[in-house]
Amino acid sequence: MTSAMVGPKSPLALIDQALALLAAEVDLREDPGAPTHTVIVADGLEAPGVAESLGLYLVGALAGATQQDASLCDAMLPTGLEGQREIEQAVHRLVGTNNQFMTRSEISFRDTKRNAWIAEGVMHALLMVRARSASDILDGPVQALADLHTIPTQQGLDALAIYSDASGPVVAIGESKASRDDGSAQLTEAATIFRDIDEMKYGPELRAKLGALRRVIHPDLADKVSNALWLEHRCYFPMVVHETYFDLKAKRVVYGRLFPSIDRRRVIGVKLHDFQKFFDDISDAMRSAVREVVI
Repeated sequence: MTSAMVGPKSPLALIDQALALLAAEVDLREDPGAPTHTVIVADGLEAPGVAESLGLYLVGALAGATQQDASLCDAMLPTGLEGQREIEQAVHRLVGTNNQFMTRSEISFRDTKRNAWIAEGVMHALLMVRARSASDILDGPVQALADLHTIPTQQGLDALAIYSDASGPVVAIGESKASRDDGSAQLTEAATIFRDIDEMKYGPELRAKLGALRRVIHPDLADKVSNALWLEHRCYFPMVVHETYFDLKAKRVVYGRLFPSIDRRRVIGVKLHDFQKFFDDISDAMRSAVREVVI
């Protein structure tokens, strides 16, 4: 992968620093013992500076700073007041103009759109970090990463990446969920997406996205990215952001029936001390980051 040349206070330098802080503060480690899947526990997401770094990263992704080869580039970054207005409007559509949610419709937006989109963005950021440094989110470094959705209700797979391990390239397919009190049910719901993939219902979308990612990875790996790759070498990694405890290691028959081997059924648990504050802090950080990313 190539890295852009950036100045000390450029938007790309700030985004790069944000990713470095995430790599230093967020710990994703395997917790053995689940009979039907591999549990990955995420710690550190509420550490000082993490919300600000995530907010900056997400604004950078909205502004076009992230590339499918998991590098950063400023070629598509908007500039000036017009660019700031554009990205500010996008941020407001995604997370709102403030963190006051009083009416039923406002609370619904927060719980079903804002938090869900931010959780998807956190997953994207953690995959970007995995391209740079080791963690247990995946068994090898990310080589290519599909773009982050820019619409909170956009249909399709939440995350798609190609990573490499000892066997060669592997397709990683992620589904993110955010629920303060219902993490267990959300994890079960995520399995329906993976079951549909096993039943070949996502073939056209996977081929289209993998075709795009194939063009940005090293030729030695690209030659191995074909329709057979997602059929034979895929990894599922649902991520559940929650506050109320549930047993991540409990036997889950629906996951045990999925096609990938147990080491490629990687359930990521993000247990927070203060669920809504986590999402509020990232939302505030995004609103503040617009003028840092768009100059």
